Amino acid sequence: MFAFFDTRKVDDFARGLAADLGRRFPPASEARTDKGAANQLAVVTEGLYARALRFHQENRLGIYRKAKLGNTFKWQLKELGYTDRFVEQLTKGLVIRLAKK
Repeated sequence: MFAFFDTRKVDDFARGLAADLGRRFPPASEARTDKGAANQLAVVTEGLYARALRFHQENRLGIYRKAKLGNTFKWQLKELGYTDRFVEQLTKGLVIRLAKK
């Protein structure tokens, strides 16, 4: 029963995703408006979303854990210094990918 509420694995994974984004597309890169930055962001986010989808499939995340993953990811991005708009876009993309079957 209490295993349902244990989300350490999900939290650790979400923190790792955010850290990977921070390493591959730092918050300072948000200010870039060139086509290369947009392409880099697209490649990085697609990779993150694919990793999250694999994690979901391997761990059979339910609604609660999907929400927990999205929430932890969101707050980690904010702590890294990304803008609210950027954080909302990436988190929404992540949650939508996890919600699709």
